[in-house]
Amino acid sequence: MIALDLQTLSQKYSQTFAEFYPSKRVSQVLTQLQKLQLADGGFAAYPGQQKSDPWVSSYAGESLAQADKVFPGLVDSKMVSRLKKYLQKVLANPGQYEFCKQQPCKSQLQLNALITLAELGDKRNTFLADIYRQRNAFDVVTQIKLTRYLSQFPEWQDESKQLLSQLQQYIYDTGRTAVVTLPRAWGWMSSPTTAQAQALRLFIAQQYKPEVVDRLLQSLLSLRRDGTWQTDYNNAQALTALVEYSKQQPTPPNFVATVQLAGKKLGEKRLEGYSKPSLEVSLPKITLPRGRHDLQLRKSGQGTLHYFVAYRYRLQGNQPGRFNGLRVTREIRPAVSSQSQETKNQVLQKFGLYASDKPFTVKTGQVFDIGLEIIADHPVNHVVISDPLPAGFEAVDTSFQTATPALQAKTDSWQLGFKSIYGDGALRPLQRSDRLVAYADSLEPGVYSLHYLVRSVTPGTFLYPGAQVHLQYAPEEFGRTADSTVVLEE
Repeated sequence: MIALDLQTLSQKYSQTFAEFYPSKRVSQVLTQLQKLQLADGGFAAYPGQQKSDPWVSSYAGESLAQADKVFPGLVDSKMVSRLKKYLQKVLANPGQYEFCKQQPCKSQLQLNALITLAELGDKRNTFLADIYRQRNAFDVVTQIKLTRYLSQFPEWQDESKQLLSQLQQYIYDTGRTAVVTLPRAWGWMSSPTTAQAQALRLFIAQQYKPEVVDRLLQSLLSLRRDGTWQTDYNNAQALTALVEYSKQQPTPPNFVATVQLAGKKLGEKRLEGYSKPSLEVSLPKITLPRGRHDLQLRKSGQGTLHYFVAYRYRLQGNQPGRFNGLRVTREIRPAVSSQSQETKNQVLQKFGLYASDKPFTVKTGQVFDIGLEIIADHPVNHVVISDPLPAGFEAVDTSFQTATPALQAKTDSWQLGFKSIYGDGALRPLQRSDRLVAYADSLEPGVYSLHYLVRSVTPGTFLYPGAQVHLQYAPEEFGRTADSTVVLEE
């Protein structure tokens, strides 16, 4: 599946892969598949398995169907014919397997067989009524597959639309992303990547609103780690969805894009084909013209221009916090002594959504435990937490051997796998520690805690900016605590 998808995408976008030849790899894998096909026409999951695996056989059949489309004549027709007979038997009697005696399992096997047979040119609606009755017992990925299959039959359009409406409750939609939210407990065939890819394929098949399809695509791309979706199965599922998305795209762009502000050109670029198809323009706020002016984006030529505009600025005074899909609060406590636990629950100040004009006043030369509480009500990925320090505070790096063990920060949630102090004076003598940044690869719905130590150093009155949490690839989904003022007295 991966090799076939890469072959299709490379042709679409004129790309080549170093030391990887999709056609050669497909031929090698087809030879391996022939060795795994058993006498009944099904496929063994691994060499030496005595019985065909109905789950793997259906999946292998989808690969063979796609291979025949990408490389016509390369797939052995006898292998396909034997597999079709095997799948027809699975469709007629899914209960023949000891592990699949319950009805939901039987219906799921039948659905997989129907989908693969349709891919192999034998589309049928047999047993659909029985399968549809089990829809609520299916996991979300199977429900998505059922919805897409039903949409191919005129007599099942109402049921397909009803299922689609129900599935939308699992999609967390923002201005830029549309994430399929699933419990992490689902197995490898129903992973978050699989769910996102199958949802993208479903909405493409339904010819849904292009902006929603684009957000589903963006969320699928955001699930990558180091450029891939980590496992072969996830990569195959994701790339197959990308192939279907690419088929919906218009001819390669060939136009000139221009950005103007107040009649002054900020940037211009010819976007031709898919080589370097983007232009980024950054403008410091100090250079913005005063008064009201138009920002214009112009296109001359053929193709679709996608654009994103962000305007970032700071308001005067202490600003309230924000809750845009994520929530964060900050608490300040006296640092806990390893010898005494008397003050560990004493909260000196709490910063939430509401701003206060009353300053937070403390003495210099003290050590405090800064605690951040992050709340997510849905699964999120690539979470960045940033907590800036007021100028009079200095973060304590407890990783140094010279750090005193007498004072300790409370324990962090284990899901927050990275934490670093930036602007460290020990590394840059002319700079000071000005913020703490932490990162989480993925978070389930829940409450998470992050703690670190700071020392009050310089007397004076300072602005205390709010702590922030946001998604790295969807910064519009964020949370922030209110700003405040801190007074350090000698």
